This record gives sequence, structure tokens and C-alpha cells, in this order.
Amino acid sequence: MAVSFMVANDDIPAGAKVTGLTGRLEETIPALVEAGFRSFELMIADPGKVDIEKVKRLEREHSAKCIFLCTGEMAGTAGLYLNHIDINERRRAVDSFKSAARKAYELGVDLNIGRLRGVIWSDGLQKSLDRLAESLTEIDTFVKNELEGLSVLIEPLRKVVCPILNNCQEATDFFETRGLSSYGILVDSDHFDEEADPLFVSSNIGLVKHVHLADSNHKPLGQGTIDFHKFLNLLTQSGYRRNFSVEVFCDEDQIETLNETRIFLRELSLLKEGSL
Repeated sequence: MAVSFMVANDDIPAGAKVTGLTGRLEETIPALVEAGFRSFELMIADPGKVDIEKVKRLEREHSAKCIFLCTGEMAGTAGLYLNHIDINERRRAVDSFKSAARKAYELGVDLNIGRLRGVIWSDGLQKSLDRLAESLTEIDTFVKNELEGLSVLIEPLRKVVCPILNNCQEATDFFETRGLSSYGILVDSDHFDEEADPLFVSSNIGLVKHVHLADSNHKPLGQGTIDFHKFLNLLTQSGYRRNFSVEVFCDEDQIETLNETRIFLRELSLLKEGSL
């Protein structure tokens, strides 16, 4: 099990309002290691600007490991949606995600679909979901044929952030009903549905393949209202043994947020000294 911190790729400008560290990777990765982390999750906006050789070189130089690829800013920054009502925009989103999947495969990590899945368009929920299913089916076929072993994780999000697939069971029903086999679930503490998700997690932990840690509204850990002891106990008692990534909006001083996060994690019963 690794506990990582989100780092934005170089195509996301320093100081951008995104979750994680921003700036040049040559600066953020050593800062992360200096703060006590040994792994990171890489957030991207444009897969074409992910320099795999550079990431691997920085991994070697700083004894740090990329453990996951986050595609949130492919929607937030690049404006891509897999269920876009415009066929040309939808094509652009699918092709871009395939490129991101290739980059993840080269790094030996999985990747997620969060806001990238899209919104409810003017022709209604069902047609919006049908277009999403069409895109995910194409991606599923691509992954099975060319990127064997890669998992694409659907990340349930609150309705105010993304209006479709808002809890783990909804997301799982969506891809299982359509026979999509390359998909799993990413659980985010800030988007966790307290009514529906605990039962799912306790009964289907094998489908949960990555976890994001963020306080309410993605504040730094300990600055919101989330009960992390309760959240982590549910995961561990259900048998979760995979990786975690901290995905929070950093304060103006990113290093201060890193150090405070390390202290908070080590105060938790699960994440003790030496586990980072």
C-alpha cells in the first residue's frame, strides 16, 4: 500500500486552481519527497504533453513512484466530455482519453474517469447516458485489445460536480449492464455517498481499486468535516489493501499543506510513521 500526493503535470500552469501541487515537475516531485512522500498521482489536462521519459527519469532521480493517472483536468481545463452532444467533440474526447490510457500503460498505472464522463445535455439524461455508454464501450474494446491489464476506474461524484453516476452502485450497474470488463471503481472521501456507498464498499471491495483522500470540498485533510477514522475503518474492515492518493486544494504555501498532510496522515491509526 502506498499513500501518495497529487501532482499536476507541467501542462497545468503553476498556481492554477486545481487539486494538488502545481509547478514544474522538477520542483514539485523533490518537494513532495522532502515532505516525506515516496509516491505521487499525476494529474493531466493534455495527454500529448505528458513526457513519459521525463516522469520516469524523475522517479529514478528522487526514488519516487507514480502510482496513478488522474484525468480530472481533461474536463476541467481542456473541456472534454465523453458524452458530448457534438459528435466531433465526443470524438476528440475519446481519442484524447485513449492517448491518456496509453500514457498510463507506459507508466504501469491505472487511470480514472471523473468529470470527463460528461453532463446531462439538452436532449436529456437517457441520450446523454447512451452516448457515454457508446464511448466507454469503444474505450473498453481499445483497452482489452491494446493495453492488457489496464483498469479504467469510474469515480462517483456528487451531483453538484457531475450529474451522472453519483454513487458506486450506479457506476457499477452502468458498466456491468453493458458488459464492460475494463472498469472498476475509484472512491473519493469527499464524494462518498454516506447512504449508498458503505454497503457497496463492504460487499464489493474487490471492485474498489484506488482511493482519493480529501476533506469536505476538497480542503486539506483535517480542515473540513469528514470523519477519516470512520471512512478508513470501513475500507480496511472491508479488506481494502490498495493505494491512496491525497487530492486537495493546497493553501498558498504548498509546502505547508504537504507538511500538514503528512502530520495528519500519521495521526491516523491506518497511516503510521514509516508508511508513506
